[in-house]
Amino acid sequence: MTRSRRTALVTGGRGFLGSRCLPLLVRREFEVIAVTSTGNPDDMPGVKWRSCNLLDPIACAALIDQVRPSHLLHAGWVTKPNEYWTSPENLDWLNAGVRLVADFYAQGGQRAVGLGSCAEYAIDDSACTEDLTPIDPATVYGKAKAAMHFALQAAAQGRGSYAWGRLFFPYGLGEPLQRFIPSVILGLLRGEPIPCTQGTQVRDFVFVTDAAAACVALLDAETSGAYNIASGSGVSLREVAELIVRRLGHAELLEYGSRKAPEFDPPRIVANIAKISRDTDWRPSVTLEEGLAQYIADLQGGPPDGAVQNARFLSSR
Repeated sequence: MTRSRRTALVTGGRGFLGSRCLPLLVRREFEVIAVTSTGNPDDMPGVKWRSCNLLDPIACAALIDQVRPSHLLHAGWVTKPNEYWTSPENLDWLNAGVRLVADFYAQGGQRAVGLGSCAEYAIDDSACTEDLTPIDPATVYGKAKAAMHFALQAAAQGRGSYAWGRLFFPYGLGEPLQRFIPSVILGLLRGEPIPCTQGTQVRDFVFVTDAAAACVALLDAETSGAYNIASGSGVSLREVAELIVRRLGHAELLEYGSRKAPEFDPPRIVANIAKISRDTDWRPSVTLEEGLAQYIADLQGGPPDGAVQNARFLSSR
């Protein structure tokens, strides 16, 4: 792969994960162009911004034609809390993604990385392994992501390389506050009761800075295939809550069993991360205890929404 001109186009550049990837790409000496669809772009050293509605095929094709990126990090997708699992917008983003990667390789693109999900895997108590665990998604979101993986693989065939990063459970400043970890932290900080399920579900949480570093490592690699982005360790939701309580107290506010588990709520989702560690220079560096401590410190000011959280992150780079 030539390194004479490395221009990375990043979709979802203002998002929870994409915003973390931008400065890391600058450090790896990419020319970075980030896409935004709404609002004024954030001023970030080394990053150029383009406004584009990725769901508009004409605008999207024009963007690729104008930028002619050598690399593509496609982090844009529907992310509405509590809606994205079943939202028909997943199909809109699937169609947009298929067009995007087809245009990218047609214009001479060398390597694309798309972001998938552990929701693509079949439910299995064993650790999810990229080339062993069956792909059998149960949700609209998971099905659309799995289809996007195959579309990216097909678009790259004979034209370039690709990677598909299957995210497990990234957490940290900027994620929707309705998710489990921020809801527990904020509930304890506010002294409010926190309705919970029994908390026996085991999940693989990865701190957002580690997840972003994994995405960038995949973009800067050369091997093709699907890769898990996770910590490689499982922990129950109850254990996570107890770690937060150790720092903030008020265990009495956690009301286990008062909330019904969601319809799609597998008992265990944990990743095998041997493949990404073997093929890239990435390994997770932030322990769960360290990540929670940082997250608690970040949220103690009580940010009102995700946009403010991301603004605080960007201003503290």
